[in-house]
Amino acid sequence: MSTSEHIPRYVQIADDLRTKILEGVLRGGDRVPSENEICEQWPVSKITARRALGLLRSEGLVEGVRGKGTFVRRKAPRVRLAPQRWFRQVHGDSRPTYTQEAERAGETVSPDSESHESQAAFEVAERLNIETGDPVSETHFLTVMDGERVSKSVSWEPLALTAETDIACPTEGPHASLGVIGRFDKIGIRIDEVEEALDCRMPTPDEARALHMPPVGTPVVAIEQTWRAQGLPVCTANVVFPADRYEFRYRMEIK
Repeated sequence: MSTSEHIPRYVQIADDLRTKILEGVLRGGDRVPSENEICEQWPVSKITARRALGLLRSEGLVEGVRGKGTFVRRKAPRVRLAPQRWFRQVHGDSRPTYTQEAERAGETVSPDSESHESQAAFEVAERLNIETGDPVSETHFLTVMDGERVSKSVSWEPLALTAETDIACPTEGPHASLGVIGRFDKIGIRIDEVEEALDCRMPTPDEARALHMPPVGTPVVAIEQTWRAQGLPVCTANVVFPADRYEFRYRMEIK
């Protein structure tokens, strides 16, 4: 008995289609065989065909479009390039980095944000080196590019640093469009370091709903960020990206 005879048929079918996707025979946007076509190409039942497509869908390789079929997922055109995204006003462009990233991808961006005053929870206080319960400005942000939700975030800034200044409310005032680095520059606090910790995981139910993600198959890249000025934490944030909607690229100097 050959080794393949021990492998379930739906796994063999998924393996064949996966190979075609990874080798570029089937490219992003191409339609993959339907359940009926799989049943004809491989003499199997519809249940087996459905399980094969379901396996590829759970791996994030294909997605279903209601009334049209199942298609190979397209690679995200958006690129998040570090550390360049943190450079101050590159070529005189002081717009937020997500706006520049959308423009490079040929897309329009529709941000939605809301800020309010809150008290720092223990983890936030630890990251900002303040006391639990200290006042902070809390900002929730949702980024939409060409109608697709590409990230959601929440950030916190100590009001001990920003109260009574033009940047006390991150979403309002004359400097709201400058982003974290540009805003703090305006009050004489020069951020010189940003630390990011990336975690690749499956989304929580709330994240999946907020980002309009499919029920299975697609992980997120969760980033914990903290900005510092001469060692002093001035802002910290949690950002979540669906892994199939952004490319993360790092170009670092070798010393």
